[in-house]
Amino acid sequence: PGSYRLRNDAFAAAEAEEDGWAAAAGSVGEHRDVIRYVQSHGGTCELTVHKGTDFLLGGTARDAKVSNLRTLMANTDANRNTKRDAEARRLIEMGGVLKWTFVYSIVSKFLKNLDDDASGYEKSIKKDWPSLAQPRRSDFLVMSDDAKTSLQATEDEYGLHINQIASPLDFARALEEVGRQKSRKNRKRALPSIDWQSQATKCLADNERWIFGGKVQKLWPYGEHADANSSMCIMYPDLFADLGLEEEEIVNKGSSSTGPSPRWNDVAESRRSGNVAAALPLARALGAVVTPHLHGGVTHVLCDLRRHKALKWSSLRPPSVFSDADSGARLHERLVSLEESAS
Repeated sequence: PGSYRLRNDAFAAAEAEEDGWAAAAGSVGEHRDVIRYVQSHGGTCELTVHKGTDFLLGGTARDAKVSNLRTLMANTDANRNTKRDAEARRLIEMGGVLKWTFVYSIVSKFLKNLDDDASGYEKSIKKDWPSLAQPRRSDFLVMSDDAKTSLQATEDEYGLHINQIASPLDFARALEEVGRQKSRKNRKRALPSIDWQSQATKCLADNERWIFGGKVQKLWPYGEHADANSSMCIMYPDLFADLGLEEEEIVNKGSSSTGPSPRWNDVAESRRSGNVAAALPLARALGAVVTPHLHGGVTHVLCDLRRHKALKWSSLRPPSVFSDADSGARLHERLVSLEESAS
């Protein structure tokens, strides 16, 4: 799963050409190729993260599994003892999710060290050159705060070595990171801030919420213009690479009253100008509560459909009703899961 192509990362491709591992990494087309490479050099690949795991590799930062892990790390609870939280804490201890190209880079350096070493006994990265296995900031797809703190002793926030002269490649990579951080700070797009619906439901009792219900707030279930049988419209927009948290209680507990969820920053630029994003201001103006998590409390999913303006969802409906097949398959799987949990 995920995208494993060297051409997707221009800086990794340039580093591969400089250091001599472009041929090996350039032949990679999927995660199985990386597994075979690791195993061919004495490494072990496993399906789960545990205390003995050294690295967790991913394809790109936008891959669904990587996005899910980012969400998991951001929402882990130090006081919970579930298996999921234990895995998240181990992942945080490891530093996060690394680019798959990291293993090609360190194996290449290891083989060069072997060529320069005159001793004849068997050697390994872990025992003889552990410094090779220390990832830099630029090696991460998702990085924990612990890893950022550890790297402060050797690198600045843009990934440049503090006490070494930067190579042209490192400098170019750092300039891109400067632009990325500046863009993140200055991004003031229409994608949600804390809306009045969230403030109203948190701060006012049911019998006080009518004050927000005007004639046009058709999706707000309070006030004289509301349908007597209507309920709160909680809407999930199909904008994200992953579907977020499934448990409504966890989402509500982690929701912030001081700013929007950090998940809104993960929306791809191409989707920010799409039909779904364009409809969000109207949905909020009509009284809908918009959430970045597809959890059990969601009543409506805002997405692109092939032939319909609206559909009542059923597990019997095929994923082909969605315009985007991959996104539709993810939505279908989550909705089935939520339906089973509710029954």
